[in-house]
Amino acid sequence: MDLFDVAISLEQEGAQFYTKLAQKAPTEGFAAIFKMLAADEKKHESYFRALKERNALVSVSSSALDEAKKVFRAFDPDTFSPTEDQIPAYEQALAVEKKSIDFYKEQLPTVEFEAEKKALQQIIAEEQKHYAIMEEMLKLVTRPHRWVEDAEFGVREEY
Repeated sequence: MDLFDVAISLEQEGAQFYTKLAQKAPTEGFAAIFKMLAADEKKHESYFRALKERNALVSVSSSALDEAKKVFRAFDPDTFSPTEDQIPAYEQALAVEKKSIDFYKEQLPTVEFEAEKKALQQIIAEEQKHYAIMEEMLKLVTRPHRWVEDAEFGVREEY
């Protein structure tokens, strides 16, 4: 299997995963984020198919990060109660994104054509945005349960 076949498979896996998360999402905001991430993964798949077939590239730019920020600002931890399967699912989403990022970074030196290299760098940047979104979601969901407030622990980031 070549780079593009593996990449297409990774993106299909990501889209399916986010679609399942959207169906189980505890809030409408979280569901919207997962749907956007699934749509992004489908765009990435189309992007890799175009690269493989040497067709004109489709756009991979996404507004998911901006939309996620709006959901995060409106998030109210006092009215939110995470389910037991949520935290592991979000941690798994981080692992899925990291797997893609690592794979694409490993493949960068092997790509021959400059246009393909730039395309791969664009996808890496998009996947890093997805990782940041999932990382923030995980913080929102876990902080109320894991946050320790004690002067003994020193200076911490603002909560």
